Amino acid sequence: MFALAWRNVLRNLRRSLITVAAVALGLTSLVFLWGFNDGVHNTMMRNLQEVIVGSLQIHRQGYFRHPRLVDTLPEPERVTGQLHQLGVERLSYRLRTFALAAGADTSEGLVLLGMHPAMEQRVTRLAGKVDQGRFLRDNQEAACVLGKTTARNLGLRLGDEVVILTEDRFGSLAAEKLRLVGIISSGEMGIDRGLAMVPLGFMQRMLGMEGAVSEIAVQLTRERLEPVTVALRTSLDAGYEVLRWYDMYPMMKQWVELENAFYYIFLSIVLLIVAAGIMNTVLMSMLERIHEFGVMMALGCSRRYLAGMVLTESMLLGMTGVVLGTSAGLLLVHYFHAAGIDLSGQMASVARFYVNPVVHTEINTDHLLHTVLSVLLASAAAAIWPAVRAARLEPVEAIHHV
Repeated sequence: MFALAWRNVLRNLRRSLITVAAVALGLTSLVFLWGFNDGVHNTMMRNLQEVIVGSLQIHRQGYFRHPRLVDTLPEPERVTGQLHQLGVERLSYRLRTFALAAGADTSEGLVLLGMHPAMEQRVTRLAGKVDQGRFLRDNQEAACVLGKTTARNLGLRLGDEVVILTEDRFGSLAAEKLRLVGIISSGEMGIDRGLAMVPLGFMQRMLGMEGAVSEIAVQLTRERLEPVTVALRTSLDAGYEVLRWYDMYPMMKQWVELENAFYYIFLSIVLLIVAAGIMNTVLMSMLERIHEFGVMMALGCSRRYLAGMVLTESMLLGMTGVVLGTSAGLLLVHYFHAAGIDLSGQMASVARFYVNPVVHTEINTDHLLHTVLSVLLASAAAAIWPAVRAARLEPVEAIHHV
């Protein structure tokens, strides 16, 4: 059956090549678009996790929704031990509260975030975002790092003094004078404005909270995120909350899912075009060979065999187009993954959405498999009607068909 179907495909080579080219071109476009789409989305999600949030965070139960300074994490050493048992080494201690920062003439409310400098650099890329001065070094130094917008609003430059006023664990006023050692210009609103980073040890001493932390930020690969989250939620009691990045910031994940849904709609349209092209080719080929089918049936060929042969012809056209289209699409994705697509002129100020202006394409395995399998299924579906028509032929009428 396969040999006969392949000979029938080659019988009208020009028509078959046009059909294969249409399938290959459509699939190449789909694979490349998925590569562009996944490149943007994966970069957004990685940037969100690697810049400030982490892959997951561990707090006291209810802290994320209603943060209070006194709701510190119970037994952080125990949590750290659980993480080490799971093979997690990239973690950072943090202490968070609200404060008032004052420059020479102005003041501004912000989030005061204490972090251990060495641990933080294993979890996030904040140190790489500093474009003036340096990042925090000594865990006990009276220093801070501000976003560019906050520093401008306070009228501060590198080396200036910043006065921080907040409440300590007892509700009393705590005030300290710090040196501005670094300014971050990331383009991300949550970092450039409303955030002051100080050494964790200094902040603990300032607030009378030695050894206390409000959260542990963890950095994980995508493959390990779910297993580690499940293991932590199982091993830790109800006094803790273990939140993945999209539990804390669901809007980004919902946006990615919405855009993926639009791509699946586009995929459906391309599949209809592919199916129509293959069905047209197979149907024309079947109509041209009605006399031949009648002779075959008269010689004892079964209706099931004829239908199978027509279906095989369609699958050969589809599979050839899939192989060529997938290969061409993956070559494009591989090339632009290395070279990148510079859209800085069309994507000004997209950094606030954690998007890089130079897009490096990459394609998720599930999206590639869904696309390839969908085209193959469309190829099989396109042959159903021609196969049914071939199976319904009457031998005598088919032999006399002109």
